[in-house]
Amino acid sequence: MSTGSARTASRDAGRAVRLAGAGLVAWGLLVGGFPLLSGAPGGDDAYYHAMRAQQEARCWLLGVPYPRWYPDLNGGLGGPEPRAYPLIPLVVHGLLAATTGDGICAISVATALIPVVAGLAMMFALRRRGIGLSFALAASATWAAAPYLVVALHERAALAEAIALAALPLALEALLPPEPRDRRSVVRGAVFLALMLATQLPVAVMAGAVAALCHIARGRGGRSGSLLLAGGIGLCLAAASWLPNVGSVWRLQGENLVGAGYRWQDNLLPGGVGADAVLAGHLNLALAAIAVLLVLAAATASRESRLLAGAGLVALALATPLLGWLYGRVPGLAFLQFPWRWLGVAGCIGLMTLAGGNRKVVRVVGLVAFVLPLAVPVAFRWRLADGPPMRPSDPGPVVARAAARFGVPPILPSLPAYLPRGVDFQRALGAGGRARQEVRSEEPARPDRVVMTANPSSGGILSIPLLADDGWSVEIDGRPAGWSNVDGLVSVSVAPGQHRIVARQSLLPEDVAGLALSLTAVAGILGLSWLRRRRPPLTVRDL
Repeated sequence: MSTGSARTASRDAGRAVRLAGAGLVAWGLLVGGFPLLSGAPGGDDAYYHAMRAQQEARCWLLGVPYPRWYPDLNGGLGGPEPRAYPLIPLVVHGLLAATTGDGICAISVATALIPVVAGLAMMFALRRRGIGLSFALAASATWAAAPYLVVALHERAALAEAIALAALPLALEALLPPEPRDRRSVVRGAVFLALMLATQLPVAVMAGAVAALCHIARGRGGRSGSLLLAGGIGLCLAAASWLPNVGSVWRLQGENLVGAGYRWQDNLLPGGVGADAVLAGHLNLALAAIAVLLVLAAATASRESRLLAGAGLVALALATPLLGWLYGRVPGLAFLQFPWRWLGVAGCIGLMTLAGGNRKVVRVVGLVAFVLPLAVPVAFRWRLADGPPMRPSDPGPVVARAAARFGVPPILPSLPAYLPRGVDFQRALGAGGRARQEVRSEEPARPDRVVMTANPSSGGILSIPLLADDGWSVEIDGRPAGWSNVDGLVSVSVAPGQHRIVARQSLLPEDVAGLALSLTAVAGILGLSWLRRRRPPLTVRDL
């Protein structure tokens, strides 16, 4: 082929890829945005995402870029919500809230964009695996409209999980055999795993477990050492997010995450989710569609790719009673809470495996079978009625009244699991009302500092209208003072007379350790990149 012909072919190929990308963007916006024409997201978790978006942006407006405390939650008593929640959704939703001026609009924009990210991520992953453009485009469009992803977006409004699922193809491509196979691919795998860890821990754990299973099953043909190295670097990179998240499980009322509606025993399919028959029906349809997809993928894939299909079937079985017994025997597995989350991972593996098949008709049938549950309308039912916005610039009471559109009390309540240990919320709320009669705020509450004055006629224990949390340190008249938990509030001992009380929210040990690990990992990767320019490329065996 002449040089001119090669250049023409290259331009044509580039144009085809750009057109495919543009088509995926348009299709993703349709999947994510069309239901928004009838209202903003109003599913199970919509309120919490809107509230966190508004509070994160408000903290930035107050000059605190890395907040560990939201001042307006729980009737103005505040709450350590960001410690328990992954960093990437907080930042993304905060940026959208700051840009749009409304926490509700922020989650609407996120809902519209997530399928776009899903389609582009799958396209990137399949093209790296050598899949032709035509089927890569079809499979990517299918992933953008995957039934479980649509349910997560429009029915459950589980946006953090949806973001993680959207990015999942990137992580699986970088971690599943034959990757990672050299230093560059180890770093790529670490970066994408860190992305998952900082977006949603359950999906990250599931992706890592599937990758480990595949490498172990390959035996000597696997690259377990490379995977472990990528996993270790990824853990360090994302430590600023997951270390505070895990620490909060122990410091806060994290036992609520495995009780009540979060009991894994009640969420195995096909009989789980008894309290929500509509959701149960949609999840069971998705389960059946993914099972068909994986069987077809296994039947048409090469011997090498059948290993991935087998891992997908194991992931699917973990959503059912077939492997339900593992949740009671593997420490920490119960914190996945909803076994049907495995549907997202299993569906992604099924699509990636099917793409490598060698029978076109079966591949097309597999794609059609995968999206058939979308024939059941799930998009327009869970919409939010019109009402006032949740502006980052508004004070807490105004935002709380706006949040009442979601059907919650106008007090911006946290999830029970994210309240400090030993705090009874209703009791603390009543005590907070009494505390405000004894102290006066000198300035509006900030996410890092609260300044108050008090003039008790008699000495004794004085409660401050702040939830008692390990992150607080207190000064009275410029001198450090200890504090105790009384009725769920920060309480100090004072003498009669006027006092100036300053409470500061400080970083906890897991916050400091997480930041240090993440910065160290980034510095290490940059240092290796600098050395690489001066040395021949190394393989993993050389490390």
